[in-house]
Formats: sequence, C-alpha cells, structure tokens
Amino acid sequence: MNIIGFNFTKIGAERKRPAAGKVSINNNITLHDVKPAQIGVGGGESQAVRVTFTFRSEFQPEVGTLHLEGELLGISPRSEADQTLAGWDKDKSLPTGVAQVVMNQILDRCNIQALLLAKDLNLPSPIPLPKINASTAPAQAPAADAKKADAKDDKKKKK
Repeated sequence: MNIIGFNFTKIGAERKRPAAGKVSINNNITLHDVKPAQIGVGGGESQAVRVTFTFRSEFQPEVGTLHLEGELLGISPRSEADQTLAGWDKDKSLPTGVAQVVMNQILDRCNIQALLLAKDLNLPSPIPLPKINASTAPAQAPAADAKKADAKDDKKKKK
C-alpha cells in the first residue's frame, strides 16, 4: 500500500497539573475503521482505502493527555485492497505488510504533532529523545587531534 493522504480531523491536549517526579507516558493507536475510498486516480487496477484512527498519549499520574484523530488514505492494487478490506470486515485486522505501512505512517505523523503539543503545554516529551552524557574528561574535537599529530610529525621531520 502506498500512502497518498493523511489528515488530522481532531486535535486535543490537556495539562491537568505540572509534571513532578516520575511521569509515565503511554502512547496508544486505535484503528476505528477501514473502508474503500473513491478517488479519481488509479483507474480499475487500483483501489483506495481510508483508515480512521485515534492516537492518544497519557501522562500518568494524571498529568495530562494528548488526543489526535485522523484519517489516512492509501492506494494499492485492487487484489491487495480487497484482501485488506475483507480482513478488516472479518476480524478487524490488517495484513501484516499493510499494517506495518499504516502504523508507521500514523506514528511518524502523530509523534511529531504530539511532541509539538507537549512542548506547548510544558508536558514531558511523549517520545524518547536522544541525550548526551557528559564525561569527566573534556572532549577534544577530532580536527584538533589531527592538527596536533601533524605538528608532531613536522617536528620529527625537522630533526
């Protein structure tokens, strides 16, 4: 499945109280529906599929919540789309390959939006961000090390 569209339909955020101490963050995605979509692209060989979802971040103990709802539009060969729709109608699941594409796209877009909302509300980041650990010895830039080595080589050549 190729993703051809993504829209947020509802965005909500609430900070109930300032974050203090250890805050646990739970992110959750819920797929609500998968339906065929009519678009003017692809002809008879392709079929578009609309997926509606909710992304929720909960900051515990009762610090705040982020709530995003939206829809994703994907297009795939008709046989793959029919299999996706049949699987959803039967047991509310998606084929593994389709689920991977859909969930990754939702995570990509929602994590960025959630990060921005959390920043605006002074909530902790809902996704782990890289951190630098300071060492006890000051770090030297690689370029400085190379210049020192070159200077030592120049002194040896002059002798």
